[in-house]
Amino acid sequence: MTAPRAWSFLVVEGTRQYGGNVGYDDSPSEIYRFDSNVANHLRVAAGDVAIIRTRDHIKGAAIVEKIIAGEGQKERLRCPICSATNIKRRVKATPAWRCKNQHTFDEPERQWDTVSTYEAHYAKTFQPITAGLSVDHLHQAVIRPSDQMSIKEVDLSRLENFFISDLSLTPLLADYARRLSPDREISQVDDDVRSIIEARRIVLREISLRRGQVQFRNRLVERYGSKCQISGCAFPGLLEAAHINTYAQSADNSVRNGLLLRSDIHTLFDLGMILIDPETFTVKIDAGLSGFGYDELEGVSLLLNGTKGPDKEALRKRWRFFKTVPGEKPAPT
Repeated sequence: MTAPRAWSFLVVEGTRQYGGNVGYDDSPSEIYRFDSNVANHLRVAAGDVAIIRTRDHIKGAAIVEKIIAGEGQKERLRCPICSATNIKRRVKATPAWRCKNQHTFDEPERQWDTVSTYEAHYAKTFQPITAGLSVDHLHQAVIRPSDQMSIKEVDLSRLENFFISDLSLTPLLADYARRLSPDREISQVDDDVRSIIEARRIVLREISLRRGQVQFRNRLVERYGSKCQISGCAFPGLLEAAHINTYAQSADNSVRNGLLLRSDIHTLFDLGMILIDPETFTVKIDAGLSGFGYDELEGVSLLLNGTKGPDKEALRKRWRFFKTVPGEKPAPT
C-alpha cells in the first residue's frame, strides 16, 4: 500500500509566469500542468491529495487520478544583459522588466527549452471548498514553506477540521487516511519534540493508555469470550482490544466501543481495510486484501457471544468514513 502525500497546487488565472518561465493554461477543476523545472515535479503521484489554489483563495481539493508524462518545448524568458532567468515585469516603472541582478530592459530574450511535461488529472474527485479554508490556513500546513514553489507538500492533518466539516471533502480525507503508512507517518519522539515538557507529556499519556488498555481488553474478553470476533482465533497472545471510535478522539474505553480482534485483523480494522456492516454485523473486506489470505472472512458474522454486540452508531460512523467513495455524494447520516 503506497502512502499518499498531500500537495498545494498554485494556479494563476491568466498567464502564469515566474523566473522566466512562461506558464501553462490550467483547468483548475480537472487538470494541473507542470514540468521538470518545477520543484517536487517527480514526487507528485496518483493517489495524492491536491489542494488547488490561486494566490488569494482556495478553489478546491481532489485526489490525483493519474499523472501523464510527456516532453515538450517551453518558452523561457531571460535578461538580455546577463541571461538571468529570474526576471519580473514591472507594472508602473520603465523599462518594463528587471532581473535579479537589477538590470532593466524593455523586452526579455526569448528562448525555447526542451522539458519533461506532466499533467495531474483529478476531474472525477474534484470538490470546491466551502468550509472556510483560506490561503493562510493552507500556508500554515505547508511542510517546507517557500514562496518560490508552485507545488508544496502539505501536512493534511493540520487541515483535518476543514475537511471533516464539509461533507463533500470528508471522502477525500477518508481515502487519504486509510492509505497512510506507519513507516512514513510515525517518527521517534526525540526527533520531532524539542520541548522536554511536551516529550514528558507524551510518555505519560502512553503509560496511561497502556494501563487502560489491559482493563479494556479484560472487559471485552468477559463480554465476548476469549476469541477473535471475526476469525474465531482463540490464541490469547494474538487477541487485542480494538476501539471502534479511536480512543484518542473519543476517550471511550467502554465495551460498546470495542471489539476483540486478532492482532493482524486489528491493524487492518484500524486502517479501514476490514469493516463491520453496522446493520447486519457482517464483515466487509477491502478489495486490496484479495489474495492475501483474508477472502474467507468476507461476509462472516461477528461473534457476539449472546450479547447485543458493539455500538451500532459507532460502527455506522466508521462505515460512512471508510466506505464513502471520493467524488460521490456521502451516504446520508
